Amino acid sequence: MIKFDDRFSFERDKYGWILYEFKDGKDKNGNPKKQQHQTYYADLNQVGRAIVDRAAGGCASMEELTTSLRDIHLDLAAKFSGVM
Repeated sequence: MIKFDDRFSFERDKYGWILYEFKDGKDKNGNPKKQQHQTYYADLNQVGRAIVDRAAGGCASMEELTTSLRDIHLDLAAKFSGVM
């Protein structure tokens, strides 16, 4: 599994890509726990678009959106800088 950040991870299976999104939630007793949601995509490009779209969905202003997109770009650049 490839960890993008504390909120998103993804991995390849034989059919495509699985994106995992982790959110803070509560168990049946009201105790805090991480909830995991999975969505499926045909290619890595779709996974990237989903991450950007979900991160943008939490923004309330253009300034927040710009900051979020910049941070995603910097995260990706840092993660891939040692690959090539």
